[in-house]
Amino acid sequence: MKKLLLVLSGIIIIIVIAQKFGLLTYFFNNNKLISNNQALIIPNTTISQIINRPIIGIHYKMIDTQTAGQNGLAEGTYVTQVIKGSPAEKADIREEDIITEIDGRIIAGLDEQSVYNLISTLKSGTKINLKIWRNKEIKNIFITLD
Repeated sequence: MKKLLLVLSGIIIIIVIAQKFGLLTYFFNNNKLISNNQALIIPNTTISQIINRPIIGIHYKMIDTQTAGQNGLAEGTYVTQVIKGSPAEKADIREEDIITEIDGRIIAGLDEQSVYNLISTLKSGTKINLKIWRNKEIKNIFITLD
């Protein structure tokens, strides 16, 4: 069993043992150790959830019923930016597209955090169907999450 100890700037210590890992970090304030007897240990299962989180590759804002009605738009997730090289770019999702469904789940009425939580329940590598409202037409776009 190999053990690797890596110290980054004296603040974060990452311990890797037999391909299992955890994160140990001490509490600092103004570059001073707050407590000599306390440290935060983050288990590998928590870190894995963050590292393995699925990525579509967009920035978005929600369009609610009132805004959609006043502007002749669909209600849903308004794409404000597509990240270069992301699954969204590869699938031809564009800025100003409105996502109305994610893998059969209707987005109308959800807030930004709920959409984020919905995406987080999916797995990286999964191929999903997005219903996109573009130029007043609905398109089905299949995308593989990173």
